[in-house]
Amino acid sequence: MQIALIVVVLAALAVARSGNPLPVSGVGWRLMVVALGVAAVSLFALASSILIARGLKADSPRHRRLLARFRNLRRLHMALWLAASGGIIYWLGWGQLVRFNWGLDGAFPLDDLLILTPVLLPLVFSWAAFYEVERAVWVFVDKRASKPLPGCKRWQYVALHVRHHLGILLIPVLALLAVQDGIEIFAPGLLENGHDAVLLGSLLAVLLVLFPLMLKYVWRTHPLPPGPLRSRLEQSAGRSGVRARDILVWETDGMVLNAAVSGVFRGLRYIFLTDALLRYLGDEEIEAVFGHEAGHVKHRHLTLRMMAMVAPLSLWLLAEQMFPGLSGLSGQWSSEFGFSGLEFSGFDGGVAEHARDGLCLLAAMTIYVTVVFGPYSRLLEHQADLFSLRSLPIDGGTHPLKTIGSALEKLAANGAANRNTRSWQHASIARRVDFLNRIDTEPKRELHFQRRMIVANCFVVGVVFSPILGRLLSVSG
Repeated sequence: MQIALIVVVLAALAVARSGNPLPVSGVGWRLMVVALGVAAVSLFALASSILIARGLKADSPRHRRLLARFRNLRRLHMALWLAASGGIIYWLGWGQLVRFNWGLDGAFPLDDLLILTPVLLPLVFSWAAFYEVERAVWVFVDKRASKPLPGCKRWQYVALHVRHHLGILLIPVLALLAVQDGIEIFAPGLLENGHDAVLLGSLLAVLLVLFPLMLKYVWRTHPLPPGPLRSRLEQSAGRSGVRARDILVWETDGMVLNAAVSGVFRGLRYIFLTDALLRYLGDEEIEAVFGHEAGHVKHRHLTLRMMAMVAPLSLWLLAEQMFPGLSGLSGQWSSEFGFSGLEFSGFDGGVAEHARDGLCLLAAMTIYVTVVFGPYSRLLEHQADLFSLRSLPIDGGTHPLKTIGSALEKLAANGAANRNTRSWQHASIARRVDFLNRIDTEPKRELHFQRRMIVANCFVVGVVFSPILGRLLSVSG
């Protein structure tokens, strides 16, 4: 979800800001089509939720089959949302309509927020619809609760998703755009001769450093209270040599069963444990999850993930150094493959070139995330699991493998997730447990895996710094 949202938001803003500075005709029918797109995505979410929630409320033994069907419906919903967003962004000229028909060009941030409205509004409506299924799920997994989501109402559920998905994305994006607009207005000379890349790159680095602090306030958090659990986790961090500014409880009204870590620098590093995690897992299982997050810190996974995200850009810069005419050649290739004909009668505004470039970029990003970034992220998760296994003490004679396995199974069961289903960044619970079992029974596998990780990490670092090396070699040559 998050990667698709990032791609769509950035694509919408990029197309709107680089499109033709001309108003479009037929504003009325364009608005009608936009409204129909928003309604179609929202109504599909509502119909899917009603269908699945009724079956779950009936306490049917087919609950896992119903949840599997719901996951498939969510995938269809995502595809529908992407199609509607693409149509609004590329073919309806929505950015031109907002900026030039309504005269809002340069009215930051109103223009950018209105450009994103038909893209983000269907998600907000859909989250309101999906609440029904989530409520039914929590009834099933927590029979002891008098309410399905303790203290949680629909608006709280929607607010959680808005903070989690939109807040952590829009705040840095709008901050970057605000600085760019300010420079264009008050110091346009700074954007010449490549200075814009240096300035915006520096701002992006600052935002990445301050990102954990933003999470602390965008998510509802508070420090984990003093007590046996906090002492246990602090001792675990001390044994592992992992430092963090604080351990925070992420308040989700019992809706999210998860943990996270954010912050490259320990002075601005936080480890987040959700309220549901503290509720459903025992202290030793929480320590296992905490050890997993500590593993991300110990192995510098946060830095490596950021490097893996910018690796395609580094490869492109390296390719441009080696083949200076590559940009023009790529445009020629995209035209030869049929992207130059992306113009439809009645759709004025000259967006075909931007649609071609945008579609090529989206296709490349999708392939990279699916083929490279996703599998690499899953390897990092395995390494964090392994770190947790090796750092856990034997608690009352309980083997660490049993503790970690129990924690992982609860993450799946209490979230009503299929233990055999993986996400794009995480392997399935079944595969993660099996990986640890194989490592524990065959120690040589661990050495082979760690060597594999060293090679993969060195490759990522090498790719990121390859343009600098290429520049140095060209100068020396």
